Amino acid sequence: MTYMYSTWGHLFQSPTKKMNTSGAGVAIALVIMLSFLPLNQSQANLVEQTCQKVQYHDLCVSALRSDGRSSSADVKGLAAIMLQLVKANGTDILAEVNTMLPNATDDVTKKCLGLCRDKFGEALNGLIPEAMAKLQSGSKHEAMLVTIEVGESAIECDSCFSNGRFGPSRGPPPFSDKNHVYFYLATVAKDIIGLS
Repeated sequence: MTYMYSTWGHLFQSPTKKMNTSGAGVAIALVIMLSFLPLNQSQANLVEQTCQKVQYHDLCVSALRSDGRSSSADVKGLAAIMLQLVKANGTDILAEVNTMLPNATDDVTKKCLGLCRDKFGEALNGLIPEAMAKLQSGSKHEAMLVTIEVGESAIECDSCFSNGRFGPSRGPPPFSDKNHVYFYLATVAKDIIGLS
């Protein structure tokens, strides 16, 4: 499904372009390094076959191979693992936002950080558990729709800063690269849910 990327992809740089070397770069490097952990051959094939059918193939393979639970998961299990990886990434972003918020010096930055906090809080505490429940109950279409909303948290957060929602544009937030990874992981999760 390319609709989500083609609609909002202009807000994020292409994953083939070089990202800034921040925490997201370190996180991606860690995921790639962990991807070399051995999976049994049939599970490695399932991960590869599944990831061949989604956007961001390399990220999909690396992320799933980094999680030992992939070695015994079916496609539905791989979708659940990916949702949990999205949640872990979002938790990291929310912690960074919560650290920055008390130190914000202007109203626009405070409002955008507040919006980011609210969007990621909603995703982590409501939307991701809802997507997981829908996935487990077999309501994959509904799970996909909720997962799209999960990814939109990053889009809305970034665009608040970049598009000047509350005042003059501030450019992307310092954690924008992490938002990109979160968005890409949510997109992969949505695609795998569709295959389950």
